[in-house]
Amino acid sequence: MDFLSDQVDQYADLLISTGVNLQPGQPLQISAELEHAPFVRKIAAKAYDAGASYVQVVWMDALLQRARLKHSRADYLDIYPDFEIQKYRQFVDERWARLSLTGPEDPHAMDDVDAGAMRRAAKSRREGIRFYMDAIMSNRFQWCVAAVPTQAWAAQIYPDLAPDDAVARLWSVILDVCRVKTADPQAAWRTHDKALSRVVDFLHARQIRTLLYEDPTPGPDGKPCTKLSIGMTGQPVWIAASSTTTHGIVFFANMPTEEIFTTPHRLKADGWARTTKPFFPFERRVEDAYFRFEEGKVVEFTAAVGQDVLTSFFEMDGARHLGEVALVDQRSPVNQAGVIFYETLFDENAACHIAFGDAYLEGYAGGDDLDPAEYAGVGINKADVHLDVMLGSPTLNITGVTADGEQVPIMRDGQFVEAALS
Repeated sequence: MDFLSDQVDQYADLLISTGVNLQPGQPLQISAELEHAPFVRKIAAKAYDAGASYVQVVWMDALLQRARLKHSRADYLDIYPDFEIQKYRQFVDERWARLSLTGPEDPHAMDDVDAGAMRRAAKSRREGIRFYMDAIMSNRFQWCVAAVPTQAWAAQIYPDLAPDDAVARLWSVILDVCRVKTADPQAAWRTHDKALSRVVDFLHARQIRTLLYEDPTPGPDGKPCTKLSIGMTGQPVWIAASSTTTHGIVFFANMPTEEIFTTPHRLKADGWARTTKPFFPFERRVEDAYFRFEEGKVVEFTAAVGQDVLTSFFEMDGARHLGEVALVDQRSPVNQAGVIFYETLFDENAACHIAFGDAYLEGYAGGDDLDPAEYAGVGINKADVHLDVMLGSPTLNITGVTADGEQVPIMRDGQFVEAALS
């Protein structure tokens, strides 16, 4: 792929101007894989053109992390150095914008790594920079997650294509679903945001307090694949494509994004659900998972692939409760691409999903003003993990229950009802 192509250049522009909406004089942190380097250099140049005071790149290397997890003494996995913590403290104090580039250089790097070791290392890191993750979840500064193709990732999605052709195909899809191929990508994102906001307005106007999920497709036990009730907090806020920082700057946390989401009550999930796409706790693949909830907590779970890593994940504090519910129409351009991306940024924007663990404070009215001691009392779940799992399918129906107990259709056969879109 020619990184000097006009559309890739426009994509870089879009991520800086609209994704993170970088402000003049603001520093930028970029996290990226080593194979992303040509695009990272392009992004850095765009950031400086936009007035960035400084650009810092945090390079991610899954094989280096694998070496630690496979060969380190177990108790050394609890180490997370103070200099790393201080770096993230500066990112928060000075409100550095953050751009996280996904696209694995080696999608299978963690396949044979012990799940307990991954949990231990992840826990020490999250505990060390908990303040930074809290700042992200409460939108103290702009952040955006976007993707860059790699040869291995492209081959995973398009195994029948030659390597260069697979990368070119993946670039084309990314540029398409990120609306870069439109005449005015920035305007296209504003239009998209308004369209999703109509669904948000529909849910707010009807004061939806419970979501009833039912996918009648029979599971292995003959029961509906999913039959789940998820209750909201007392003050739910639904969010469309854009978010706003605590300082009033509008940004897009995901590119692409096709979801509307909110923060559910941590004690109000009952029933069961089965996943429809792979998901990746600790960068390990899990497929065909089943969850049963009682009073907000997962009390039973299985997975055809990745049972060990799922078990390890649910040993994390707060991981068995929900921190997010998100609705995605099956007509999403990401879903219409017709492939599984094996990457959460894309697969979560192809299907309705829930997330275990940490909750977004913006999904609760006045959440930013709460003391952390108040979170549990109002139903906000906090945890050292946040894991999206996909439930959406062409046969999923979702009905809302209003504050007055009225039932309102929201999605039928995986699509928003017409009333929600108008």
